[in-house]
Amino acid sequence: MSNLFQTIAEYDAAKAKRVPADVLQTMAATTRQLETMGITDRSLKTGDRAPDFLLPNHLGRPRRLTELLADSVVVLSFYRGGWCPYCNMELHALQQSLPEIR
Repeated sequence: MSNLFQTIAEYDAAKAKRVPADVLQTMAATTRQLETMGITDRSLKTGDRAPDFLLPNHLGRPRRLTELLADSVVVLSFYRGGWCPYCNMELHALQQSLPEIR
């Protein structure tokens, strides 16, 4: 997944050339506002233990995190949709990393 950061940096550099400056400024201001609100302080960090939760799997069957962890590692990705380029880059990087994850 290390090349994900490079892919994102390249995407952001290209975005800076095609997106109007006022739009980029609005996006940056919104990001700063979220940081000021402390949202990153309340987020899990690398190495933190996630709280147990219950979510439906791809078949709609409820699964608890602790059940999944008993069987194997868990990779949790918050995929917002095909419209999100960052989500798509992450999904591609996860797919490329699948041999390492398994």
